[in-house]
Amino acid sequence: MARLMQQRKDLMKDGIYEAAVATLVEHGFEAMTMDRVANEAGVAKGSLYNYFPNKLELLRFVHDKTVGPLHERVATILGTDQPAVDKLRAIFRTWFQYISEHRGLFHFLFNEYAVHVLLKREGKTSQGNAIRNLTAVMEQGMAEGVFRPVDAGRYAVMLFGVVRETCERQINSHKPLPVDDMLDVAMDFFLHGVGQTATKRQ
Repeated sequence: MARLMQQRKDLMKDGIYEAAVATLVEHGFEAMTMDRVANEAGVAKGSLYNYFPNKLELLRFVHDKTVGPLHERVATILGTDQPAVDKLRAIFRTWFQYISEHRGLFHFLFNEYAVHVLLKREGKTSQGNAIRNLTAVMEQGMAEGVFRPVDAGRYAVMLFGVVRETCERQINSHKPLPVDDMLDVAMDFFLHGVGQTATKRQ
């Protein structure tokens, strides 16, 4: 019985999530009222408040449910025995592909100022997780001898900045950028940089 009730609760929350996302993408955060979400989900407003006491908690739920699968996919990649370069490529592809598939919602999450302010804590947590994951891959690569010895944490911060900017370009572009092109540029930048090493000293 308890399991059945949990399943019903999960289905209800899934429906509310879809309704909230549709409302946010179409109308924006300011126009996302609890009434509008309840109508979109086909539930009574009182039922919506049983799950989310206010608009902020609903927004946090949307954020967590949106980025949660992305974190899980990256965690799966990190748990494999792949070489560091392959892990890095797989993580980049996962990020770029996921962002591309949810451009509308991420456009809202990235670009709406009010949302940035309200979800500042969640944003910092997600960013911290991403940087820690990149740090772990870089440390693995150094142990394998394929990355040169550097301050892994500091370089992970810079690498995350490059990836984030690439994702923002994808979100804000009128025409979606090919994921493979984004991936190739990111990997080439990380593995080879932009400097040309002299073949001999003058």
